[in-house]
Amino acid sequence: MIRSNSSFLIIIHLVLIFCSTAVTAEQKVRPLDWSKLEGGVGEDELGAMCKTVLEHTQNGMGKAWLEKVESARRVGELLDFGYIEPSRRKGRRRAMEDCIRPITTSSRTLILAIKTDQYREEIAGAPAAKIKELLPLVIRSVAKDHMINGGIGKDTWGNTWQSAMWAGNLGQVAWIIWDELSLEDRILVTNLLVYESDRFLGTTPPTSDEKSVTDTKGEENLWNSTCLLTASTMLLDHPHEQAWLELAITYFLNAVATPHDLNSHQMVDGKPLSERLNGYCITEDYAVGNHGVYPHPSYTSSSYLNTRGLFFCALADVKPPEALFYNAAPIYRMFIDHQWSAPPHAAPGGTIYKADGGIYWPIEKETERAGRYYKWFNQDIMAATYGFDEKCSTKGRDWALQHGQLIVDAFTGKPIPVELESYHKGAFFKTALSCYIIRVLHVNNQGHLKSPRQIQ
Repeated sequence: MIRSNSSFLIIIHLVLIFCSTAVTAEQKVRPLDWSKLEGGVGEDELGAMCKTVLEHTQNGMGKAWLEKVESARRVGELLDFGYIEPSRRKGRRRAMEDCIRPITTSSRTLILAIKTDQYREEIAGAPAAKIKELLPLVIRSVAKDHMINGGIGKDTWGNTWQSAMWAGNLGQVAWIIWDELSLEDRILVTNLLVYESDRFLGTTPPTSDEKSVTDTKGEENLWNSTCLLTASTMLLDHPHEQAWLELAITYFLNAVATPHDLNSHQMVDGKPLSERLNGYCITEDYAVGNHGVYPHPSYTSSSYLNTRGLFFCALADVKPPEALFYNAAPIYRMFIDHQWSAPPHAAPGGTIYKADGGIYWPIEKETERAGRYYKWFNQDIMAATYGFDEKCSTKGRDWALQHGQLIVDAFTGKPIPVELESYHKGAFFKTALSCYIIRVLHVNNQGHLKSPRQIQ
């Protein structure tokens, strides 16, 4: 009934605007301690591979970002990144994703690369100083275009399927340069981060249960959890800080739960697992299906790791939730040791990870996604760093070095077993940078993370 009462929704919307504006002017933010990254990776072999991948994957990344910013439609002194061409209005949701998601993601990647001294102007194609100069304007423009802040053009964003992800991205971008933002810009960012997090209050995560073989909800729960974790970690002493954290844990656990977990009394983050589960999104084989097919390796990888959530917690000196490692070991082990028979799966069958570094794709659909080596590299680095490869027949370290080298080979024109997918070239740069930060924290013993072996 509430959904159909437009007057009620208008009142609620106005209340949210009033409350958000009222509380954010003095909102405190946890500082990020960049000294935790001093010294880099040193002699660390995996960290060195991350740096090598970074060198080869940032080609043109700064130039592309700068061109996007300079070509953006201007509305007064702001940039309307959310402008949707008339021809795309029927697919508005997807169109808005193509507008907001890339600029928030690439902005975070570039400022993190600059902040960690991993940005190479001569390779990336744009001066770091120019990126730093324009970044506050980009943050202000994207934040102002959120519905809670009134928008700047015909189209606004927010309160939609994927907008919590974009809000979390933008919140992290702003957090990195918080001291360089005006009070007005800080308020705009805080408003939208609070709004996108608050809309989950009182909700329960969607689960796919037996439909996990065709339409998992795992990756959706993961990105919503990431927004909630960002808000609870970033916005110090906000009245909803603990509520957001509890929701972040709940959404994440529902993303990675399997049928085995539904009645489990194992304690995770202070509660029995079963108390937070509505269902499951991962099958009993520790895989997921999506787009009507099973198993889908790419969506499985997208459903269980929150690399950036981990290192932002560490930089903010906040212990990450134990939930972030739940089921990571058996899911990763599935890639290495689970045998997929053919039939019913595509010939020749076998394990997803192949000895030559190639990827067996058990389904005859979206086979190009086997070339998303940034996903495999990310989970390899995470497994090697946090030890959830303990029971695997071959270790994350070996796979990380092999998959990382294949990325470098592909970017230098050498043949590899599976062609890299060009879905989003920046994803390789983004992921290598996140893995590099994880390895620096590991080398400096700054992860503040409980061993995953104790929570599985």
